[in-house]
Amino acid sequence: MRKYEYITSDAEIAELVPVLEARDCIAVDFEGEFNLHIYGEHLCLVQIFDGESYYIIDPRSGGVSPKGLGIFFQSGVQKIFFDAQSDASLVHKRYGMTIRNVYDIRIPAMLLGYTGNLLGLEELYLGIDNTGGKKKKQTSNWLVRPLGEEQIEYALSDVEHLIELKDILGKEIQEKGLEKECEGRMRRALAVKTPVQPWKKVGDWRRLSKAEKVYVRYIFLARDSIAERFNVPAVRVMEKHMILKLASAPPRSQDELSKVLEEAPPRFRKLLQAALWTALSRAADELSGKS
Repeated sequence: MRKYEYITSDAEIAELVPVLEARDCIAVDFEGEFNLHIYGEHLCLVQIFDGESYYIIDPRSGGVSPKGLGIFFQSGVQKIFFDAQSDASLVHKRYGMTIRNVYDIRIPAMLLGYTGNLLGLEELYLGIDNTGGKKKKQTSNWLVRPLGEEQIEYALSDVEHLIELKDILGKEIQEKGLEKECEGRMRRALAVKTPVQPWKKVGDWRRLSKAEKVYVRYIFLARDSIAERFNVPAVRVMEKHMILKLASAPPRSQDELSKVLEEAPPRFRKLLQAALWTALSRAADELSGKS
């Protein structure tokens, strides 16, 4: 078991940041919740390695606030990630913040022709054998406290080799004269992008008719309102295929809607029916020009 410091307050973050800023760079990774156990996306863990010591910041601790996290996110030390886009997107969506001074080693790796994951990169450049089931915690419930030893080992293992890999990849990029190309790709990859509205990920959005798109949006938001109320993943309230089913053939009566919702879990059915009937009516009004 690796030794690490567990950070559970803004004050501890404020004390840690100057220590990290004394380093040339640090390795960083997140663990999050993405509509797997509860509603919404949540930052659950920030794991850090400075080349000598490991640290874990616990955003789920009552003592860690967005302000405290911002002290770390905005610190000047270079933060090395592997595939930083999803992590940066989570921070931006959840807290409205950007992460300062990010170096994503996936960018130089891809520029050098590598398209795999972090495990493969470790194997390719460091000769590390990851075939022994090193990573089996991707679906862990990172919301539960206390965390298990296996979860912590898994989390810390993701930052163990990032600094070493950055040095190796950076040297190869330099030798091949690809520094400017790498810098340009890094800027483009890490630029804050307008997120795609989640209902546009239901089915093949481009193939839907104008009316279907309107219905999908209203139905999706109605389903999510119930999921948020019960604090459960939205898919547990109603599967995505049901959204498309309702959008392609909107029920004309409460009875028709009730028959469609026989697939939905009984505990949500009554509230879901009321929310969906309102959503269907609003979609119809929008399409008819009444709204």
